[in-house]
This record gives sequence, structure tokens and C-alpha cells, in this order.
Amino acid sequence: MSAFDGPVSPRITRRRFIGTTGAVGGGLFLAVHLPMPRAQAQTGAAPAAPRPPTAFVQIGTDDSITIITPAVEMGQGGHTAMPMILMEELGGSWHRLRVVDAPAAAIYNNPLFRQQSTVGSFSVRGWYTELRRIGAAAREMLVQAAAADWSVPANECSVTDSVITHRPTGRTRSFGSVAEQAARLPVPETPALKPNSAFRVIGTSPPRVDVRQKVDGSARYGIDVALPGMLHAAVKTCPTLNGTLRSFDDSAAKRVSGYQATVALPDGVIVVARSYWQAKRALEQVTVQYDLGALAGLDNARVSQILREGLDEPGAAVRHYGDTPAALAAATQIVEAVYEVPYLAHACMEPMNCTVRIDDAGCDVWCGTQSPQGAQQAAAKALGIAAERVRVHTMYLGGGFGRRAESDFVTQAATAAKAVGQPVKLLWSREEDIQHDFYRPAAMIRFRAGLDGSGKLTALECNVATSSTPARLAVGPQFYTVGLIDNHYAIPNLLVTGVDKNIGVRFGFWRSVNDSHNPFMLEGFIDELAHRLKQDPYAFRRALLQHEQGRRQLAVLDLVAEKAGWHQPRRGHSLGIAALESFGSYIGAVVDVSLKGRAIVLHRVVTAIDCGVAVHPDNINAQLEGGIVYGLTAALRGEITLANGAVQQTNFADYPMLTIAEMPRVDCYILPSSAPPGGVGEPGTGPIAPALANAISAATGQRLRSLPLSKHGFTVTVGPS
Repeated sequence: MSAFDGPVSPRITRRRFIGTTGAVGGGLFLAVHLPMPRAQAQTGAAPAAPRPPTAFVQIGTDDSITIITPAVEMGQGGHTAMPMILMEELGGSWHRLRVVDAPAAAIYNNPLFRQQSTVGSFSVRGWYTELRRIGAAAREMLVQAAAADWSVPANECSVTDSVITHRPTGRTRSFGSVAEQAARLPVPETPALKPNSAFRVIGTSPPRVDVRQKVDGSARYGIDVALPGMLHAAVKTCPTLNGTLRSFDDSAAKRVSGYQATVALPDGVIVVARSYWQAKRALEQVTVQYDLGALAGLDNARVSQILREGLDEPGAAVRHYGDTPAALAAATQIVEAVYEVPYLAHACMEPMNCTVRIDDAGCDVWCGTQSPQGAQQAAAKALGIAAERVRVHTMYLGGGFGRRAESDFVTQAATAAKAVGQPVKLLWSREEDIQHDFYRPAAMIRFRAGLDGSGKLTALECNVATSSTPARLAVGPQFYTVGLIDNHYAIPNLLVTGVDKNIGVRFGFWRSVNDSHNPFMLEGFIDELAHRLKQDPYAFRRALLQHEQGRRQLAVLDLVAEKAGWHQPRRGHSLGIAALESFGSYIGAVVDVSLKGRAIVLHRVVTAIDCGVAVHPDNINAQLEGGIVYGLTAALRGEITLANGAVQQTNFADYPMLTIAEMPRVDCYILPSSAPPGGVGEPGTGPIAPALANAISAATGQRLRSLPLSKHGFTVTVGPS
């Protein structure tokens, strides 16, 4: 639970910050405007608000170090990796570390995209330089304070494990003993950063700070919140997506023990009771009439038809070089294929939930959220109060994957708390969670490739049609063509176009976003071309990456091929390969399978990543493995189907996850790199579906152009690695 109990405003003053973070007996509180890094200044965006280190690090007179992290913890290791970056420059003792979540405030907006959100694998790569500079500034102030006390030059002092040492005399001072003096010193605006060769924290793998809590059960998620006098709420909304509430009859619900109130929503009802079970039972007794809206009658066949129609519409050219139409006209051979992927739900293990308490000062919100400011704004709007009167307590997230970047469940909880005048904890059922998600969109791509007489790829045309774009964001086709426009294959003539076929099914960011499906289609088609030309798929890709911009993608391609034994597959085994750039990193994968009829036997996955500076290698491996689990589940089974505009899936029985027993061995490799950090949490998902589909095609000769594989009659099992 957050340590921030006072009102939170977009601007945090030094006085307010010290008062709300519970400092231990004074200490070091920095307040300085560190200049914006050059890379950020070159974006042309408006200058960011000053980021006082006060808002990120406290050092108590007892030598405690509190890091206030702008990245929430949802299993991706943000509570460990972010403090590691700051502590590297600070020189503090890891064993004295305490980590708390940042409150909702603009000071915590990610430097790369100006939102306080843990999304898009932006945390480490967005904050890397800024957190290092904050840590370095604090270190220099502590050293200056100790040097002044000893009357020695600061450059004669060094820092290790929260201890400042005067090297010529061996005298030492702890951080806490000079923290108050340091706080009175001017703050260096251009602190010196360590060279990578001097790193002692970055590049190591200390135990994650949340391990103990999650092992002993003391970790608290949104679903665990309990307040005095708290009521419980259950919700149901219109089964037809985008339908609205017409009327309801709750006379039978009022007879259920514990019933307190029925609260109307624009698209459904909430029932409030003394316990969740009572609320759920009473909700079942509410008769609801809906206006089904424009999506009534929509099914998957119609979705596919709309997308296919979009392929013939003129799209916006997102990436274009050479003369693709002319090159296609002159080609010796043209290969055309259409690929398709379905809607997907996030299926977080912890369903959506939120607790809201309203008082004279405003309101408190407890929830697992990827966007504290989004939760703050949603509650404020629902209650009709200023955002700074909403205090957000960020809990651990039982799965985010992009779903908890939304705040619809916060709006509902605030609405219920306002209606009953008591604290309310709202919990979605699994059915509500699956059937009212912000779905990964269905998408379709038509490829046309031109080949010359010597078997070279001379032109590639990619026409993308997808079912929705996020209306709340000002984005165009460059957004939903990611995974195509950022490929590094040296193709003389390339044309990528995008058409938005916005059906109205609400869209959300799903783990790896467009890299979850566009690479499946592109890498599948690249593989298809290699087989058409009777070339080795790995060698075919290598030939397209023989240039400087393809260097890093080539390196991961080579490494996964080597480690998987590409040129010497075991008897009866087939290998599939894929590689791409994803979220600022370069990722490749090889999947090793054999087939027993239509049963896919998964033997091994080999993956490699060039993610720039590897902050926490063990966590990187864990994130790659997690991305593979997520991607395998979607590739093998993931599909949200519609009937009469309603989602047909309800729970894990008909939207099944990959089980532990079905998970193959995964070998992860991290390429050494001094490049700035790239993303880690999402890239692992991108190459797994194409590598798997390519392996199956190698084994069967059947090119699979749509997902999930279960639609093609395949099941899955695990074999020896």
C-alpha cells in the first residue's frame, strides 16, 4: 500500500513531499531542476516539469533509503529494476532499501511519452538516464557534505554501500550521518555519471524486492483491500458490446440477505451488499433491459468480411520507398497471401477491482492500476471533484498486460461509493472480466511480393486492415502498422498501407500491442517466400539483413539459430524461426516441435534478445519466458468470438490458458550491449507465434495464415527437450 496519505496534486512541493512520505528523523531531501537530457530535448516536445530528486529518493538519518518508483509492480520487476538504476549512481546499500509507489502526479510522467503509466515496456528505457542523474546528484551532495566536515577535497572521497570514505586517511561517514548537511547544499545540475565499466549494481541480479512479500503472503493486491465499514459490489453490464441500460427491476434482489442498493450505470447495474457473495447473489435477481445498440447482430464472420473489404480500400501509406507498384508489375513472379488474427482478451488472473472511500477532503482509491493518474482522473470525473482531491493508493497488480491502463472499473467503484455514501469495494466476476475487456483488435494483412528471375525479393506490399484504433488517442495507421514499418529487411521496394475498419468493439493495449500479431503475419509470409524459392528460411532472412540497420536483428537471428542447432535438427523434429525489432529491443526465437498426428509436441524454445544495457539479467530472462507463455497461449488457443454483438467466452473453461504441464523448456540468451536500454516485458511475445507456425509449416507443408492453431485442428503437448 502506498505511503502517501495526504492530498496529491499534479505539482509536489518540497514541503508537501516531506510531509506525506513519512521521513525518518530528517535526512536528505533534494530539490533541483535537473536539465532535460539531450535526447529528450531533441523530440521537440514542450519542456517537462522540473523533477526534484526529492520525489524519488529519501535518505533518513538512520541510513534508510526510500525509493519512490514511478513504475508500478505487476510482475515485470519494476520495483527492483528502477531502484537499481538510481542506486547504481547513488552508491547506496541495497540492504537498506525500501520501495514505495509514486502517487498520482505529473512529476512522475515518463520522460519518453509524458504519461504516468507503466505500459509499452517504457519504464527502464524511459527512466534510465533520469534516474541515474538523480542518484548521481544525491551522491555528489552526500560526498560534499562529508568532505566539508573533514575539510578535504571531495575528489578524495569515494562511496560504497552507503559509506563515504576519505581514501587518504580511511575516515568514513555513513549516508545518514551527513544527510541533513547534504540537504542544505546546492544541488549539482550536471552530476557526473559512471562509465558502464564501473557499474556494480546494473548488470547484476539481486533478489527482487517483492519476493519475500509474495512468498509469505503479506503482499497486498487490490483484491485484498479491507476498510472499516466497507461494503461490497458486483456488476453486470450489457452483454452486447456498447449496449446501454434501458431499465431494471431489482425488487427480487432486495429480498436477498445483506442487500444494500442497486446503482444504475450507463450500460448496466451495480448491486451493493454487505459481502461480495451477497452482492453477487442479489445481482443475479436483478432483471435488466438493454438497448443493444449498433453492434447487435455482429459476429466473427461479419468482422472478417469487413476487414477483407478494407483490404481493397485505399489506405494511408505509412512507409514507402522505391516504386513498389512498378516493381510488382515487372516481377517475374508475384506471391500473394492474406493473414488474419482474432480478437483477444487480457485474462488477468486478478479480475478488475477497485475500492473507493469518500470523505470531506475528497476520496481515496485503492486499486491495481498501470496508470495512477488515469485512475485519479476517472474517480474525479465520476464524483465531480478536482483531480487533486483524489488520493490513489497503487496496489500490486495481479496481471496488467495493458488491461489495467484503463480505468473503467475505477469509474464504476466511485459511482457506487457516491451512491451509497460508504466505502465500496467493487469486484468483477471472471465472466464480466472476459466479456467486457478492451480487446486486442482483430486484424488482417494482404501481402504481395515480387520476385525476380534469380529468386530475389524485389518488392513487398503490405495492406493492413484492422478493426479499431483507440479513439482516446490521436494516432493514425502508423500505430497499427508497427511490426511492419519497423522491419529491417533490405527490400528494394516497400509499401505499407493501413486502413482503419473501426467496427466499434472497444480496443485496448494487449501485451506487445501490434507486435503480438503483425510479426506473426509478416514473418509467416517471409517464411512462405523462402519455401517458395526453395531456400532455407534462416539463410533467406540473413541475406535480407546484410546492412548496418539490420546488424542487431541479424545478431539475434544468428544466435538463436546457433543455440537451437538450426542446421542439425534432431530426427523427426522441425524448427521455425522469427526475428524482429520490438519496443527498442531486438528479439529472435526458434521453436522446436514434432508432430503426432495433429498434436503439436513442443520440445524447446530458444530466444535471444539485444535489449541494450541489461539492468537485471535474471528478470530479463523471466520476462522473456513470461512473454513466451502469453504468446504461446494466444497462438495455440486464443480467440474471442462474437455472436449477436456479445462475447461468447465466459471463463477459463472456454478461454483456456497454457498450463505448466504444457510449457516447453525455454533457453534465453542476452546479447552483450552498451546501447541504451530497450524494452523487455513485451518483446518476448512477438516472435513466438510466427516461429511456432513456421515450425509447423516446416513439419507439415501446410502454411498456417490465421490464428489460433486450434482452429486448424491442432492440440498441444510437451515432449523431451
